[in-house]
Amino acid sequence: MRYTLLVFLLLTGWLACKTHSSLPAGCETSGRVTDFSDLDGCGLLIILDNGEVLNPVVVPAGFTLKDGQNISFSFKKLAQQASTCMKEDYQVEITCIARVGSNTGGQAPCTDTDNPFEVEWMDHAIDLHNPNQILKYKRDDGWAYLFHSFPKSFLYHCTGKLICSTNNDHDPCFTDYIGSPGGGKIIWQGEGVWD
Repeated sequence: MRYTLLVFLLLTGWLACKTHSSLPAGCETSGRVTDFSDLDGCGLLIILDNGEVLNPVVVPAGFTLKDGQNISFSFKKLAQQASTCMKEDYQVEITCIARVGSNTGGQAPCTDTDNPFEVEWMDHAIDLHNPNQILKYKRDDGWAYLFHSFPKSFLYHCTGKLICSTNNDHDPCFTDYIGSPGGGKIIWQGEGVWD
């Protein structure tokens, strides 16, 4: 009797712990939906873990992409067509897609970091803007990051949302959001040349 009960309990525990994937078969590529509408001709793009950027030209009916979504999906590369967005590596048709995790879109979490290369959106902003300096500013709602570039600089909220681009530290875009130009902490200093 004890042996039967032990086998029953072990079998029940094993079956209870067995996880079943809720992702559809074939949705094996992971990525994050990111809003690049601040760039001419761009919109919602998908950034893969390896850094490639996909433009989802065709998305399955019933699924709405939202900025900040973590997704698992599969895709087919489309023949290169003329595109006004110069950020993408490929235009794709999404053949399978599912949300992953609790971040189903909307606002991404606020990032407090002194190493911009550890944060995906900051790493991409470095590639995009080619800054020579990044400053961090404390705000009531978190942090703001200024990517000093030439001739423009770019001010981001800690969630990765671009607030504005500015020509100098006294531009209303900057002063309305940060206040006085002083008080920022330099978290990265570079030469501004990235190949």
